[in-house]
Amino acid sequence: MNLPINIAIVDDEALFREGITNLLNQNKPFKVVHSLASGQLLMDLILETGKLPDVLVLDLKMVPLDGIETTKIIRQKYPHSKIVILSSYYSPSFINYMVRLGVNAFLPKNTAPDELIAALKMVHEKGLYFTKEYAEAFRVQNLQMPKKPHFSNVESITKKELEILKLICHGFTNQQVAEKTDRSIRTIEGHRQHLLDKTGAKNTAGLVVFALMHELVDVDKQLLDYTITPSW
Repeated sequence: MNLPINIAIVDDEALFREGITNLLNQNKPFKVVHSLASGQLLMDLILETGKLPDVLVLDLKMVPLDGIETTKIIRQKYPHSKIVILSSYYSPSFINYMVRLGVNAFLPKNTAPDELIAALKMVHEKGLYFTKEYAEAFRVQNLQMPKKPHFSNVESITKKELEILKLICHGFTNQQVAEKTDRSIRTIEGHRQHLLDKTGAKNTAGLVVFALMHELVDVDKQLLDYTITPSW
């Protein structure tokens, strides 16, 4: 029997929270364990329990602690947490800013229920999900950008680390990467930490975005991996 995917919904609109809660609770393996009206209430709960749900679904506009500040705090204290932004403020500037903060997905509030479910499963499984609109915008922007020389943080990535980075970008776990490269999990964990340090990324999502921006992986292929709904 599959373990439930525990979700926290954080949004100041009670009716919206109730709707998302009902949707997810009707779709296994999801289980909404917290429904909260602000980022502050979420942080208070985390401080009290010392635990985070598997995936946090946050709105952007909330008081007294909005989604941006909540994300910053969580990323600093819990870098491996998984954060999905679900907001009516769905614009390129917000998307790019939040992705660079380390969110695992950014979706508009009018997202179809099936896509929301697919996105949450993708985030839980692979750690990242791009909407098709964002993937296309990223691809076009990448093609139009003038080619720039790689900076020292790219040049400092070793051949072994690049191999690990590409596998991470394909959504493999530390255990799977260790098996594929015939190395110990501890070695892989060390390589992953070195990559985080060198790139300034906060988590796997940040590593993928870094790799895409610096063309260390195939942009079209990688975006495809994180936008097509996988089979479960």
